[in-house]
Amino acid sequence: MQSPEFGRRTFLSGTVAAAALASAAPKQAQAADGFETDTFKYEINRTEAEWRSRLDDIEYYILREFGTEAPRSSTLWNNTVAGTYSCKGCDLRIYESRQKIELERGWTFFRHSDPDAVMTGLDLNGGTMGDPFAEVGALMEVHCRRCGSHLGHLVALPEVRGRPIHCINGFSLKFTAANA
Repeated sequence: MQSPEFGRRTFLSGTVAAAALASAAPKQAQAADGFETDTFKYEINRTEAEWRSRLDDIEYYILREFGTEAPRSSTLWNNTVAGTYSCKGCDLRIYESRQKIELERGWTFFRHSDPDAVMTGLDLNGGTMGDPFAEVGALMEVHCRRCGSHLGHLVALPEVRGRPIHCINGFSLKFTAANA
């Protein structure tokens, strides 16, 4: 059985534009204990115990350990109901259903997020800045700007020409139907 991380990493690293975007990316706001860096402090800071009590195992793996869900494992990947998508870590509204793109790839895709809802960073896959091999293979991560939780990646796909799109883990989101 293939690991969930390998399947998505292979998918993501295969996109030419992801590497191009990563090479021009700003320095990552490094997620450390308390999610505070020398240049940025997230509005919501929780202890590991608080995060673990709030999130189940797969949610914790994705949001706090920068993991990736298996394709088609979240019920949100093919959700077509009108509504909003919020960060599972802090309830910040991140996406609207009208920005969702239906693709048969197994993850949740959006054209863009709500204004000022996300931050980006580099996924160096265990490498370091300054290492040309790590930087060439880097992916652009998407994080919640309020709590720093990992949501997914920016990718470029042939099905959606002309711009990168958000490829998001469904387990990182909470969906609220418009009629709810």
